[in-house]
Amino acid sequence: MREESACPAYLYKIVSPESWGESLLRNQFVPSAPDTDFIHLATAAQLPQIVQKFWSNQDHIILKLLSNKLTGRLVYEANPGGTNKYYHLYEGSIPLEAVVDITVHAISP
Repeated sequence: MREESACPAYLYKIVSPESWGESLLRNQFVPSAPDTDFIHLATAAQLPQIVQKFWSNQDHIILKLLSNKLTGRLVYEANPGGTNKYYHLYEGSIPLEAVVDITVHAISP
């Protein structure tokens, strides 16, 4: 169910290499600790800010997702206490077939 009619064709999820490896082993997306209530997603325009704030000193992988392949309730809303809006996926998951591209960012030598 989509609660934002103008949802972009692609959304993005940033994960650690460990989380992505575990997802591949289980053949399903494995959410990490920040995704307990919902799965945090971003638009392409939001990626630089999110990487800078949360991932700039860590290895990470950016998953490019087909938004129409996501299962669950996709809501465009602000995080609690915030004003910037992001896509949150409630009561759903990211099927691996929704992943159309991965970009690895290795920070450590």
